[in-house]
Amino acid sequence: MPSRQGRRGGIAIVLGVGGLFLLGCIGVGPTLALAILAAPDLRPAVPSVNPAPAYEGDIVGVSVLVVNQGDATATAASIDLVDARPGGAIVPIGRSELTGPLAPGDSVRMSMPPFVAVGVGSHTLTIRVGNVTPSEVQAGGGAIAIPLEVLPARAPVPTPPPSDGIHIEGLETLGLGALLGLLVVILGIGVGVAAVGRRRSRELEPPSHEPPDRSPPPLWPP
Repeated sequence: MPSRQGRRGGIAIVLGVGGLFLLGCIGVGPTLALAILAAPDLRPAVPSVNPAPAYEGDIVGVSVLVVNQGDATATAASIDLVDARPGGAIVPIGRSELTGPLAPGDSVRMSMPPFVAVGVGSHTLTIRVGNVTPSEVQAGGGAIAIPLEVLPARAPVPTPPPSDGIHIEGLETLGLGALLGLLVVILGIGVGVAAVGRRRSRELEPPSHEPPDRSPPPLWPP
């Protein structure tokens, strides 16, 4: 009569062979079955948009935190940014790539390509994580939407007039060198006018009433 330990060993062998047979029937090997249980799961979180709201024509920067919620390290992934504009147009903005392995539970902040705000109204920015390596159990589930309001472009600030109230359009286009040259010319004209004035004042000065000294010079030695 077989012992109890022998019967238990036989049952374990039968169960093991049966399990391998079942995996073989569904086309999954033991190693692959264990690998399916471990996979990365990348999710976008905590997005940042600057400026928000934006004025039409502004350069908008977007960043997002990518978190690995799975139980395997992700070695590669792509993060896409799409702009849904008020008129219904879907405009791809750009893509960023994961720069290094992302272990389970870790996160990394990714900067997206900047873009110009076009179209006044309510925009919806969508950040989507894809092309994850190794493959996720549920691919395509990592996406987040961000509302963005775009306001009309700001009017340019007018240039204030000079403090003395005189508006000289020619001086606005002159450089510093030309302005200094003009000051030198004005200074030279002033010096010339002053010299001419002094000369004319000497010419108009009346002659002296005392007769000139016509005595011979003294002899030396006496």
